[in-house]
Amino acid sequence: MKLGVSTGAAVEVASFKEEEARIRAAYAYRDKSGKGELYSWWQPDVLLSYYRIQAVTAAGLRRAGWNELSHLRALDVGCGSGAWLRQLLAWGGRAENLHGVDLLADRIVAARRLAPDVDYRQGDGWQLPYANASMDLVSAHTVFSSILNERARAAVAAEMTRVLEPRGYILIFDFRISHPLNPDTVGIRRREIRRLFPGFRQYAQSLILAPPIARRLAPIAPWLAVVIEALCPPLRTHNVFLLQRKDKTCQTG
Repeated sequence: MKLGVSTGAAVEVASFKEEEARIRAAYAYRDKSGKGELYSWWQPDVLLSYYRIQAVTAAGLRRAGWNELSHLRALDVGCGSGAWLRQLLAWGGRAENLHGVDLLADRIVAARRLAPDVDYRQGDGWQLPYANASMDLVSAHTVFSSILNERARAAVAAEMTRVLEPRGYILIFDFRISHPLNPDTVGIRRREIRRLFPGFRQYAQSLILAPPIARRLAPIAPWLAVVIEALCPPLRTHNVFLLQRKDKTCQTG
């Protein structure tokens, strides 16, 4: 099957090398600084956020009509060490139908070690090595907020759209607000998602209590953190988006 690359993405690829280098440098700094430990799996607030993400994304999959995942063809762009694809495996997905792409080689090495039967490839998001309309679900977790170049964000979105089956869905989890102390990220609002994915209708839900609050509450009163998140939308830092083309039957409204 012949692979295709969207025209806009092909024209811009050469100009994205500077953005790629910046992203690599930002992650290298985070790894060396020790800040990554704030997101370790054993942190109480991280465990709480995992639960919330799982609950909301599971509801999104059911909303899309996927109660059984063995035939789901899924691609995760910016897959990191493969946590989302391993979650799909736990929910019944089949390794041969799951694919992940990440810019950083060490993330791909870790992902292959943890789930060796899943198709993991190192590469950028603006040249996805998959055929047109070959995926039922294409996801990106905290990817667009890490790309400061607007054209590069649009190229990733165009590639995600290209590989998506006509009746498929796009799932995005990302920061909804810019962090004033982190110049390497940018908040991704609903308006930006509409710009990146024209012709798609969206279902969006905010979630995740602001980390400075969650880190204090989760170790001693996780129930209170859940209540505050539920009752105080302005304190939520992320959005989950479920997108489908407007010209297809969409159950998300």
